[in-house]
Amino acid sequence: MPYFIAIDIGTTHCKAIVTTDMAEVLFEDKAGYPSHQPQSGYHEQDPEQILGAAIQVLGKAADSISDKENILAISFSAAMHSLIAVGKDGKPLTSLWTWADTRSISIAAEFKDTEQGKRIHQQTGTPIHPMSPLCKIAWIKREMPDVFAATHKFISGKEYLLHQLTGVYETDIAMASATGLLDVQSLSWNEEALSLAGITKEKLSALAQPTDRLPQLLPAFAKKLSLPANVLFVHGGSDGSLANTGAGAVLPGEAALTIGTSGAIRVLHDQPVRDRQNRLFNYRLDKDVYLPGGAINNGGILLEWFIKTFTDNINSFDEYLADLLPQVRDIPAGSEGLIFLPYVHGERAPVWDAGASGMFVGIKAIHTRAHYLRAVLEGVGFGLKQVLEALEDNGVVINTLFAGGGFVESPEWLQIVTDILQKTVKVSLTADASSMGAVFMGMKALGIIGDWSEVKRFMKDDETYKPGSFQPYQRGFEIYQSLYQKTIFTGY
Repeated sequence: MPYFIAIDIGTTHCKAIVTTDMAEVLFEDKAGYPSHQPQSGYHEQDPEQILGAAIQVLGKAADSISDKENILAISFSAAMHSLIAVGKDGKPLTSLWTWADTRSISIAAEFKDTEQGKRIHQQTGTPIHPMSPLCKIAWIKREMPDVFAATHKFISGKEYLLHQLTGVYETDIAMASATGLLDVQSLSWNEEALSLAGITKEKLSALAQPTDRLPQLLPAFAKKLSLPANVLFVHGGSDGSLANTGAGAVLPGEAALTIGTSGAIRVLHDQPVRDRQNRLFNYRLDKDVYLPGGAINNGGILLEWFIKTFTDNINSFDEYLADLLPQVRDIPAGSEGLIFLPYVHGERAPVWDAGASGMFVGIKAIHTRAHYLRAVLEGVGFGLKQVLEALEDNGVVINTLFAGGGFVESPEWLQIVTDILQKTVKVSLTADASSMGAVFMGMKALGIIGDWSEVKRFMKDDETYKPGSFQPYQRGFEIYQSLYQKTIFTGY
C-alpha cells in the first residue's frame, strides 16, 4: 500500500499524519512545546524543542508503517512569519520568534504609513507589521547589532528543521511570500524590502517551489528515523496556504475559514487582490496561485484569556469550556447589547495595529458570565466579517466557507460565526486541513494531482451550517466597526 506522511509545525505543537494514496488517515500524533514571554510583546520558542517534537512525531509516523519502502513522500506545513538568526555553524543565535512576537512594533510604526512601506506591502503581499520577518530583522540590526553581525542566515522554524534534516538552506515560495521580503509576482527576493531590512539576499535561504524535492536525509537522521535512504522529501508550504487545499476550498466562490489560536479567511486566486486600504495580504500557494485574505490575531486564544481573567480555581480549561460554551445558546444573539472588540493581543487584519487594544462596550447589570463569553465569540465573528467584506469589496465572490481549526469542536461558535458572516459554512470531516494540504502537495509533486480542483475527489462528507438572520447583529456590528477609532482617540 502507498503511504504519505505530512508534518505540520504549528504554534503550539507539531503534528504528523500518515495517509494512503486516497487520503485515508491511518495514523496521527502530535507533540507540544511551550512559548515564553520574557517581556511584553515577546513571544519566543526554543528551536531545539521544536526540532525534537518534529523528530518525535516523524519517527512515530514512520514506525506506524511496516513496509517503509512504500512511503511515497514526506511533506511539510508550518506556521508563517517565524524567525531565527543562525550562525555559520547552523546553531541558533536567537530563540525562534513566532508570528505573535511584536517587539519590532516601533520599526513597523516607522515603515507602515510611508510611501515606501505601502509600496513594499503591495509588492511583497505582506502588510508592514511586527509579525513580519522584515520588521524583525530590522529590529535585530538596530537593537542586537552583535547578533546581526554574526548572523549567517535569517530563517523560519521550518527552514531550521529542514536544514537539520538535510543540510541545505532552502525555503518554498509559500513560506517566503509571508516574510515581507519576496516579490510575490516575480517570485524573487525584493531588493527594496531587503534594503529596508538591512540585508542582502545572501542572508536568506535559496528559493524553491512547494513541490520541489529536498536532498536526502543526512545519514544520522536517516538511521535514527529508520527511513529508507531514498525516501522523497517535499517542501510543502505554509499552514495558511495548505489549509485551503486541505479543506477543499479550491474553487471560485469558496474560501477557507480558520479559527485556531488566531483566525483567517483566505481564497485561492489567479492574481493578487489589491486593496486600496491595505487591509489584505497576498501570499502564495505555488507559482500559479495567489492566496489573498486576512488574518486576525484573536481567535481561540481569547478563550484561554477569558478563563484566566474571569475564573479562579479551574483544574481543566477544556472541561470548563465544555460546560460553559453550551450556555451561550441561552443568550440572545447580540448578547443583549454587550459588544466586544477582541484586540486583546493587538490586531492584524483589517487594522494591522500591533498596539491596538480590546474593550467591552454596553455593560449592564443583567449581563452574566455567559453574556461576556458570547460577546467574545461574536467579537471574533465581527473581526472575520471585516476580512470577508474587504475581500468582497475588491470583487472576490465568496458563497461557501470551509471551516477548520479548534472552533469546529463548538457547534455554538460555528453557528454564531455562520450567522454573522451570512454564508454557508461547511465543516470538513477530513483530517487537520493544513496537514492534509501537505499530503496533497506531496501528491502534486508526484503528479497524482494535477489541477488543485482534483483534491475534491478526496474530500469526505461535510457537516453544513446555514446562516440565520443577521438582524440581531446589525446594530452591534455597526458599533463594533467604530470602536477601533475610539480606542486610538482615547489613547487606550
